Parts: sequence; C-alpha cells; structure tokens
Amino acid sequence: MLLLLLPIGSLFAQSDFAKYRDARKQDFTNYKTQRKNDFKAYRDSLNRKYADFLEQKWEQYALQKPEPQIKNPISRPPRFDQSQTIPTPENVRGILPPTISKPGHETLPEIPQVRPQPIAPSPSTVDAVLFGTDIELRDLHFTRPTLGGVAEKSVADYWRALVDTPYVEMIDDALRIKEELNLNGWGVYQLLQTIWHTYIPDCTENEKVIFSVFALNQMGYRAKIGRCGNDLISLIAFSNSVTNCMYLRYGGGNLRYYTINPLHKSLSSVQTCTADYTDGLALMSLNMDSMPLFDEAPITKTLTCGSGTYTMQVNANLVDFYRDYPCIEFAAYARAQLDPLFIESIETQLRPIVSGLSQIEAVNKLLNFVQFAFDYKTDDEQFGYEKFFFAEETIASSFSDCEDRAILFSQLVRRLLGMPVALIYYPGVHLAAAVKFDDGSIDGDNVIVDGIKYLICDPTYIGADAGNSMPQLSGMTVEVIKID
Repeated sequence: MLLLLLPIGSLFAQSDFAKYRDARKQDFTNYKTQRKNDFKAYRDSLNRKYADFLEQKWEQYALQKPEPQIKNPISRPPRFDQSQTIPTPENVRGILPPTISKPGHETLPEIPQVRPQPIAPSPSTVDAVLFGTDIELRDLHFTRPTLGGVAEKSVADYWRALVDTPYVEMIDDALRIKEELNLNGWGVYQLLQTIWHTYIPDCTENEKVIFSVFALNQMGYRAKIGRCGNDLISLIAFSNSVTNCMYLRYGGGNLRYYTINPLHKSLSSVQTCTADYTDGLALMSLNMDSMPLFDEAPITKTLTCGSGTYTMQVNANLVDFYRDYPCIEFAAYARAQLDPLFIESIETQLRPIVSGLSQIEAVNKLLNFVQFAFDYKTDDEQFGYEKFFFAEETIASSFSDCEDRAILFSQLVRRLLGMPVALIYYPGVHLAAAVKFDDGSIDGDNVIVDGIKYLICDPTYIGADAGNSMPQLSGMTVEVIKID
C-alpha cells in the first residue's frame, strides 16, 4: 500500500509546487507592474515640475562660433615635381595635444533609478523607416498635443501635454531600436525625430524639437530647447569638441550646449530655460566606435588612378546618416568603424594592389590612390561651411579636401597594412598623415611620436611619395594626433 501511495503523494507535491511557482510568477509580475507604475508617477511629476520652469522667462545667451579646424585651406593641391633635387629630409617639429579623445561606450545615468526594460513590440505595430531601414513601433493612440506658439507658456503647455501621451512606451521602443540597430547618440536623436513624425506625420519642426528634447531628457541625455525668433532648436551637450555648430556656455563653466542647425542659418543668440531637466544628465557621444546596422543600399563608384580602375561600394543609408553629422575631432573619423560593404570593397579592390609589396611600396600605392582617384574642392567651395567626411563619404562624393583624404588614407593603411598611423595637423591650414615603418632608417620628412619616427604621408600633395611634405608648410609646428 505504501508503494501504491507514493506516486499519488508525488502528484500532490508536484501540484503544490506548480501552484507555488505560479503564485511567485504572479507576485513578480505584480511587482514589475507596481515598479513601472511608480516609475511613471515619478517621471510624470518630474516632467510637470520642469514644465513650470519652462514657463518662466527664458534667458538670452550669446552664441559663440568655434574656431574652424581648417580656416585657411590649401586652395589647390600642389604637384610634386619629380625633376627637382630632393631636399634634405625635414624633421618636422610636432607636439601632442594635451588631451586625445578616444572612442568609448556611452554610459547614461538611470533617471530615476527604476527604468522599465525595453520590450518587444506588441502584435499591433506601426511601420517606420530610419535611414532606409524598417523599424517597428507600437500602435499607440493618443490625443495630438497642439503647440500654440514659441512663447514660454506655449512650450511649457506642450511639454505638459507630452506627459499625457504614452511617452514611456515610445522611450521603450527607442531603447529597443537603439540596441537592435546599434545606434550612437546621434542615431538616437535622429530616431526620436522619426518616431514623432511617424505618429504625427504633419507635425511641425518646432514640435519635433520639443519632443526630441523631452525624450532625450527621459533617456538621460543633457539637452535643452532653444528659441531663435520664431524657431525652436535643439541644444545638445556633446562629449566631443564640435567645430561647425555654434554653442552657448552654460552654468558659468566650460559646459557647452551646441545648436542643432542643419540649414546652417545665421544665428547670434538663443533663448533657453535657465534650469536643467534634472541633475546627473550625460553628455552625448558622437564617436563612431561601432557601426549602425542599417540595411544595405549600395552606391557603386568607379575610381581611376593611373591605369587602374577600382569599383568601390558604400552604403547609401550610412552616407545619408552622416550627411548632417556635426564636425568633431579628426581622430574620431580615423578611428571610426568601417561599414561592411566598404570593407568588402577594400579587400577585393585594394588589397591585391598592395599584396606582396614592401611596406614603403604598399604605403606609396595607397598614397597614390588617394591622391589621384578624387577631385579636390574645399569645404567652402563644396558646402559653404565646414564638413568633415568619414571614409565612406569620401568614396561616395565627387570631391574631397585635405582632411577627407588624410582620414581615408589613414583608414586604408590601418585596414590593409596594419601599420601605426598618426594625423598631422598644420593648425588652421592643413591635415596630412604620418606612418611608422618597421625600418626606421628610411629617409624622408618625418615627425617624432613618442620617440619613434613617423614618415609624413600627404594625400593632398599630388604625386608625392611617403617622406615628402609640402614645401610651403615647411617650418610649421604641427600637432600630432595619435590614432592607435
């Protein structure tokens, strides 16, 4: 009888455990729901309090223009005269900048301490497109906020109206898509604009600005709303030094809020709320230490260098993403991760021309390629404002200038030859590169980096091999920007 009763007892035990397990699961679900409700209540309260600050009179700040990195560029690339007597190699005097920005993963604060985890979209979704890439948002229904103008009270009322939208769900989706597409801070900013436009297709630019800043603050970024006349603009504090966006100094210190002004309108001042959204907000990083996972839309370019023809491809969606990218430190471009489509072109088109060559022969091949495959135009001629190219943009563009060529050349040397590279900055005038060779006895114009000789390589000095720098720049003290 005892043996017969054992299975029955076991069934009762299993049943009890199942009930216990289900009860604990329900407890955990209730706990998560309560925490999420607590989060929402806390955040709603914080947003309403900030709206009260927004309603107070905004202060006027003078906007300052950063010093352009290349303010007196080489107007036309000089050509190296092979018939001239080669001068004695110049030991260029170089200095290392006091601080060197290196890529790093962005860490955002938890505001508040409890944040709901990003979740997958619900079965009912809305389709949207971010730089040619399909994304899914939750099918949310809410009353459209109405912006009555750009005065303080109108902006504050719109901010309060955003509190009554399902903004937490929108932030959840933004966090999820940020991870899915591997977006950096600039990608998040563009994503938020896309989200609001998806839900409200006829929204105004001013409305997009308020929502974008509202959402950035929820995500932990340091951002503010600015007003210039009848236009609202986003003011974002970057961890990078930005050179083509005007900025205001905030808080009596070195903190800079940069204007997001894609049309490059002439601005002299901006008004904004004197209060921050909350303490502990993070600066937005513009480093490209990982590649966004946009769908591939190949652009094919045929480049000619001497008797060689090279068919290169880059992703049009990535080039679109870079179009309005703020100009940051040169090193960030030379260290940026490359798009897989571009890497494939480098491997299939350019690796064969350097395979089996000595280091000096291979470097000269790549130097020659960048010198002759592109037409030259300064930023002012091409855009009317300063614009630095990532390597993929140089391939896609019809024109390039000195910094674009130096950045592309540095990327090619690092990818194909694995040799240490530095950027050589002639302050205000020019950007070239320098490469460290295993054979330190190779003669040529050079700069000493940490006691080691790097040969000057100038992709804008047409026909010049490694070790030849532009004569008109002779005697200048340069800044050495280490890449590796």
